[in-house]
Order: sequence, then C-alpha cells, then structure tokens
Amino acid sequence: MKTETKSDSIPMQYREGKTAFMGMDIKVDERVLIPRPETELLVEVAGDILKQIHRDNVYIAEVGTGSGAVAIALAKLIDNANIVAADISRDALVIAAENVDRFDKNGQIKLVHSDVFSFFSQDFCGKFDAIVSNPPYVSENDYGALDEWVLAEPKTALYGGPEGMDILKKIISESMELLSPGGFVALEIGYDQSEKVKKELRANDFIEIKSFKDFNGHERVIVGRKSG
Repeated sequence: MKTETKSDSIPMQYREGKTAFMGMDIKVDERVLIPRPETELLVEVAGDILKQIHRDNVYIAEVGTGSGAVAIALAKLIDNANIVAADISRDALVIAAENVDRFDKNGQIKLVHSDVFSFFSQDFCGKFDAIVSNPPYVSENDYGALDEWVLAEPKTALYGGPEGMDILKKIISESMELLSPGGFVALEIGYDQSEKVKKELRANDFIEIKSFKDFNGHERVIVGRKSG
C-alpha cells in the first residue's frame, strides 16, 4: 500500500505555481485559494448581466479577490469595466498584483486591502453596477471533512463560520448601500446554502433573485438586484 507523503497533500497547482482559469494560466501559491470551475460560473453569470448595461463605463466591486482571477476574467469580458478588487489578505494581494500586471493591459483593475467593505468610504455609495464575490463559505462541519489538499489552502479563504454564512451575510447586508439603482450582487455559495442565501437577500430588500446551477446540479451562484 502506498504511503502518503507530505508532498501528496500539496495541490498540483501549488507545485506548478499556476492554474487554468477562463483560458488563462493564473499564478497561485499557498497564499491564495485555487480558483475552481464553479467560480468560472460566477464570472459567466456576472459577465452576461453586465454586458446588458450599455454605458461608457460600468463599475464592479469584487470582494475576496485572492489571486485576482475573477477580476481579471471580468475585465477581459467587459471592455468598459472599472473594477475595485479587494482582499483582507495582504499576502493574497501580492499574488493578485502579479496576475493583474500580466493580464490587465488596459488598467481596468484597482487592488485594495479591505475587510469586506472596510475600504469603501461614503464616496462609493451608489457607485457599483455589480458586487461580485466568491467569499469564504465552508461551514465548521464541512471544513473538518475537507481533503488534505484543500486544507493546504488558506483557511481565511475557505472557512465562513459555524454555518459558513458569516461573510455572505455581511456582504449581503452591506451591498445595498454601495450598489447603484438596478445594480446587482452575484455570489458563489456552498452546495447547501441556496435557501439561506435567498432568505438573506430577501431580508435585505433584494429583488429578482435568481440561482444558477453548477455541473453537479447544485445551486452555486445566486444573484439579487437592487430596485431602481
């Protein structure tokens, strides 16, 4: 029987220093979460909605940018996007900056250090057409059952509190003030969190709430719109 070594628990993407995301080789290491196929769904959903906005500029905030993959992919999809991409981890922002330098040739992305929306002052009220996030959403029970290679990723990018809802609730409750009339929030969520997230969105006056399923049939991306 094969004996597992320490290297077996290191994700291949970390060993190679990169991962494939939306047709790009994104730099990753132990400082950032490895972007998943489910997060490509988040980009596709948000991108499709943003393409329907016919203005010279659209404004996007991304919470928890990690490697910067989502912001970079959205910038490629939306030529007139202006993106503020935030993360609580300064280490993650170092990696994000390297990826942004490689891919963001038009200067569409601004990276900021922020605990959810702590960076966003009153000047940003009503500013954003979209708030997009793949936040930490793994619950305590699920975190304890994760594979070793997943546990090699930053806990702060995975663990979302006892029910996995701590950061999701904060994003939902604080997004409305930052969104422009008709703007939307798009969230990647856990496989079993759809009803809880929809309830939070309704409680915070979001309308036109829609869900989108991943390749396993789980409602993985939820969108809610601000009236106006």
